[in-house]
Amino acid sequence: MNDFSALGEKLKNTRNKMGLSLSQVSSMTGVSKTMLSQIERSESIPTLATVWKIANGLKIKFETLLAYTDKSYDVKSIDNMVPLKDNDDHILLYCIFPFSPISGFEFFYGIIKPGCHYSAVHHKNSNKEYLLVSQGEIKLVIGANTYPLKAGSAIEFDPREGHTYINDGEIDAIAHFIVSYE
Repeated sequence: MNDFSALGEKLKNTRNKMGLSLSQVSSMTGVSKTMLSQIERSESIPTLATVWKIANGLKIKFETLLAYTDKSYDVKSIDNMVPLKDNDDHILLYCIFPFSPISGFEFFYGIIKPGCHYSAVHHKNSNKEYLLVSQGEIKLVIGANTYPLKAGSAIEFDPREGHTYINDGEIDAIAHFIVSYE
């Protein structure tokens, strides 16, 4: 996705297909009607948390709101993508492989900046998250438990539980996220 105009178009098309007004979507998602309208008109770039709220509220897959290609072979590069950002740009997520009903998952490349303390919204429509750290170190907090993950470490967990990504280090942590759906 080179810009967020596709996100706005996808949101509007999805809302129209569901026969929902902006007010109804606002009630379902907790995102203001004004913000939804701005997203649909590509006047506002939503945060990662906002996109998750919209997807969860509409009970759709996250990637439904993201554009993707229909090519059989497509080289993906974060250089050609606009990341979803949150936590004052301390976490950047690139949706490398959007959800496919054939695979049942979506894949994200993440950059977790030093000082990041990002609490993820509960992924109500997913059942597993797989996290692999390939550079740096992060702490993953799930409920009352903290899991230190350094480069080469991975964890599988239930993303419906509250979880927080923390980078207390001095370098960017690079992480790969696979979110699986039932």
